[in-house]
Amino acid sequence: MRRFRLIFVVFSLALLALVALLVERTLRSLAIERQMRHQTVAERIFDEMERGLSRLLEREEQRPFERYAVDAEPSTFPFVIGYFQADPDGSIHTVAAPGANPEAAADIQRIVGAYWRTGRGATAAHGSAAAQGPGTTIQIGTGTQPATAAAGLLQDEPAAKDVSAFAALRSLNKAVRERQEREQVAQYLSADEKLELARPAAPARIAPPAPQEKVLDAARSDAERVPLTGRVIDGNHLVLSRTVVQAGQAYRQGLLVDIQQLAAWLREQGVGSPAAALAGYAAVSFATPFSSAPAAPSGAATFLYQHRFAEPFADLAARLVLRPLPGIGSATYVYALCALLLATAVLGLAALYRMVSVVVSFAERRGNFVAAVSHELKTPLTAIRMYGEMLRDGMVPSDAKRNEYYRHITVESERLSRLINNVLEFSRLEKGTREMALVVGSVAPVVQEVAELLRPHVQAQGFELHAEVAADLLPVRFERDALMQVLWNLVDNAVKYARDTSPKRIELGCRQHGGDVRVTVRDHGPGVPARYLGKIFEPFYRGESELTRRSKGTGLGLALVRGLVERMGAQVSGGNAAGGGFAVDITFRAVEN
Repeated sequence: MRRFRLIFVVFSLALLALVALLVERTLRSLAIERQMRHQTVAERIFDEMERGLSRLLEREEQRPFERYAVDAEPSTFPFVIGYFQADPDGSIHTVAAPGANPEAAADIQRIVGAYWRTGRGATAAHGSAAAQGPGTTIQIGTGTQPATAAAGLLQDEPAAKDVSAFAALRSLNKAVRERQEREQVAQYLSADEKLELARPAAPARIAPPAPQEKVLDAARSDAERVPLTGRVIDGNHLVLSRTVVQAGQAYRQGLLVDIQQLAAWLREQGVGSPAAALAGYAAVSFATPFSSAPAAPSGAATFLYQHRFAEPFADLAARLVLRPLPGIGSATYVYALCALLLATAVLGLAALYRMVSVVVSFAERRGNFVAAVSHELKTPLTAIRMYGEMLRDGMVPSDAKRNEYYRHITVESERLSRLINNVLEFSRLEKGTREMALVVGSVAPVVQEVAELLRPHVQAQGFELHAEVAADLLPVRFERDALMQVLWNLVDNAVKYARDTSPKRIELGCRQHGGDVRVTVRDHGPGVPARYLGKIFEPFYRGESELTRRSKGTGLGLALVRGLVERMGAQVSGGNAAGGGFAVDITFRAVEN
């Protein structure tokens, strides 16, 4: 049993470790999945902003040289304040965007003029965006984790996972890449060629591609135009400008953008209107070298991302606070399933332990029973053989001795017969083949008969048997032989375990108890420890090992008593009696006449 307990503990710990590992990997995979999905949403939000800026650049780069600072076409971009052109002689021409306030042109003149004269403006991205490449998005932390831990969550996983899942989704964000490719091509085209590419082609005619030599010559011509560049010049304004070389003279053309209105417009491009579904989960703030984004809410389960816009908006950074999106797996379900799994495992292990321990314990007791029965059989057989051989060989000279030996042979034979009968009776009870010849009547005559039969045996062991049988007992249903065997086993058990106690007295009683009849056998021995009381009627159980060593027996007597009593429809119970000793009560239910 000790070995089984050790194996069971090791198995339970191993199972618990596997469950803990499974839960840990599940939670980690769930966290990675949640981060990947939120990261994808963040990338798409920022990509929509970049697409909007690309439309702005595409429109403004197609604006002809002669149209700057002359008139302004109606614009779909509400954040454009107006346009300007700086001539080679230093003069600045401005024009306000349609719908701007009357002072807009003067404001453009003042702001742009101050910028060109001083050359002051932003030189680097602000804060953590300074080390971030243009056109990239990074996770800067969560509401419950430091930035380093949150940003490294995906980096701790093998690269293959990111390539197969997250990188595939990121490949859909193409706005920055398309803009970079377009700017690389634009470096080799002249102004006229750019305008030609911007015009829609005639339906019936496809122009052949320009030779490579013509493209390279255009790059070296005096009419060269470079892509727009951007610079945040103060906390409220951003300048987009380009240099155009015309007839050997350099002109600086561009437009002035209101950063606050640009931020509102970008927020709508990425998240949608305030009534949009995504707006309830995403909050976007912007930062420039002259201002920083608001701090993320502390203690909230949010995902934080930072995006530095591609050129020419590299001075502008956006921070996205993304609340957990619905429909994405939650750790609550994992914890609930984990609790259910642990509860099921504990119940299963407990049931397994109970079943195996009962089987092992029963097997151990059965083994002890076999050893005890072998000993109990060997003892009377040895005595019978010894006395028989002495009588056979004429070694007993007197008649008194021969009568004593005959008596010993008879007593040991009876003992051997009772032991065999007990084993056979218990076997029939276990198999359910024990038939009961029940009769209805008073048990008083049977109890008195058993007392008379057992008194000589009890007295020979130094005990006094006191029988007290009440008169006029109610009739009950019982079997005479079964009741005699039950009482014989109980009295023999009392003699066996109360041998070294005082007084050496065994009480056999039969009385009416309410509407029932109760038969009691009590000794004045040491009793039974409380922790063993619930097991004394189990087969092959004998209590403490010390008691087992001091007392003879097979551990079958009380189990046989319970089996016979229950087959008669009665009940049996045992317990320590007040004043010392152990008492067994057999209760018969009275039968109405």
